[in-house]
Amino acid sequence: MVMHWDAVIGHQDAVQVLKAMLVSGAIPHALLFTGPSGIGKGLTARIMAAGILCNAGGIKPCGHCSSCVLYGREAHPDFTLVAPEGATIKIDQIRALQHFASLAPAVSPGRLCLIEDAEFMTVQAANSLLKLLEEPPAGFVFILVAGTAKPLLPTILSRCRNLKFYPLPAALLEQALVHQGYSLEAAAVAARLSGGRMGKALTLLAPDGLAQRDMAAGLFASLESRDMMAVWEQTAKLDSLETKAIITVLEYFLYLLRDVLLVAGGHNARLLYNIDLRPQLDGWAAAWPEGRCVAAMTVVKNTIRAIGSNANTRLALEELLIKLKDLPEKGENHVDSSWGPL
Repeated sequence: MVMHWDAVIGHQDAVQVLKAMLVSGAIPHALLFTGPSGIGKGLTARIMAAGILCNAGGIKPCGHCSSCVLYGREAHPDFTLVAPEGATIKIDQIRALQHFASLAPAVSPGRLCLIEDAEFMTVQAANSLLKLLEEPPAGFVFILVAGTAKPLLPTILSRCRNLKFYPLPAALLEQALVHQGYSLEAAAVAARLSGGRMGKALTLLAPDGLAQRDMAAGLFASLESRDMMAVWEQTAKLDSLETKAIITVLEYFLYLLRDVLLVAGGHNARLLYNIDLRPQLDGWAAAWPEGRCVAAMTVVKNTIRAIGSNANTRLALEELLIKLKDLPEKGENHVDSSWGPL
């Protein structure tokens, strides 16, 4: 795969800094890219790696030199990738990296290691990497990619140049998705629900990508039914999911509550996340005025915290749905959440 800077959507401040490094040749021996998953920092790191290894003059990576060709084929002898094996990056992986770092360059002026999900290094692996960072081999560059810098050792952070990546504006992400061939409506929904993350947006645009959001909408609809069986059916569907998926559905439910709150308040439709569900939102807004929405948000957030803290999932979900059903439509009183696991 040919690497070009124009593949990066947004993040222009970081890209300009990296390009300037390549032009000047003043490249730190260790770079750290941090930001939410799916935001584009991994792609940027791979392009930067190609640029550092590139043998051509001018704009790097050129995409045509022997180094770029080998890198595109994932066969570059001066490049190695370290990523979690299972849940963590282990010390044996860093020991193998130490051996790789001791070798002389074969094709490029130097050698490079890209460490993905660096925050998942074990303590032993992190301490082993620190020794390499303290005395880096000549011409060797490390690029660390992490969701957050907090789990990394302060001594590792002090030896890295940190570039932070932030969520993209919804309008920019929507435009990029349309440019890739997606419909305007689909791109608009994905851009808003993804939180400004291209990777997440593409996942949402895949077949069944909105299945969990649609499950949240089904849950919302069941609350309007007088038949409690509909509520229990929704509970059973949610309880059949893994914990992470349950939390995701409940987070989408919060987005729906937010949108209903905006519709009920007569706010600009451009602020909505779930713009493809506008007819449903209009219908729900009549029964979910501000007070009820705010109270429901509190109950849902409490449930997310409880499930994340290993509460009994089925009981937490049943209690959640009962409380949501019992919320007064005018929202005069906040529901009592002092009982049970919430």
